[in-house]
Amino acid sequence: MKQFLKVILIISGCFCLFVTLAFLLVANLFKASSSDIREGNETLKQIFISLDLPPEKVESNGHYQYEGGGLDFYVTFSDEVINSHPVLKESPNLIKNRLKVYVLQTGDISYYKVGDNLFNHGLLQFLKKESRNYLQEIGKKPNPDYSVLYWKDQESLKKGIAFYEKALTLVDIQDNSAINHIDTVTIKPGKEAEIKQLIQDMDAAGLLKQRSDRKSADE
Repeated sequence: MKQFLKVILIISGCFCLFVTLAFLLVANLFKASSSDIREGNETLKQIFISLDLPPEKVESNGHYQYEGGGLDFYVTFSDEVINSHPVLKESPNLIKNRLKVYVLQTGDISYYKVGDNLFNHGLLQFLKKESRNYLQEIGKKPNPDYSVLYWKDQESLKKGIAFYEKALTLVDIQDNSAINHIDTVTIKPGKEAEIKQLIQDMDAAGLLKQRSDRKSADE
């Protein structure tokens, strides 16, 4: 009987060891390298500094998500920076003082991806719709296969943030996160003319350029 129990214990121990090793192997397969994480942290830090949104810290555990892939970086800001920049303060991805930035892999970090994680998608979609309507009104029929408000570099994203923050003062945003749906955006009463002027000013600043949706998705 003792021999039988000994055999059972040995088998159980080997099984537990196998499971532990398998878990560690899988965990490492779905984790970015230390050098990639450091590079990603530094790239994000420099992007935010160039946008006059200096972070206190950028970090990531480097673990890729099992469903859909991708990994999260967390950018921590001071209260002063957050309170002086509505684009941060009103970002759906800001929890306390940390902004979550999701990318498929560290090599995908870019100005475009930062904007994608920074902006409220409901408001951005609203601005795109208003921009398309404006372009149509002035005889520049937008191509349905192209996106507008494609801000892929420091200059365009920095300008875009300024107009986006202005737009925040002209609309009401209904949080639909509880139903996992994009937020609903409506123009505040009496602000219709200011929204139209905002879109015109964005056009004058060269921010209504169109870009292939396929290329946008790849950025």
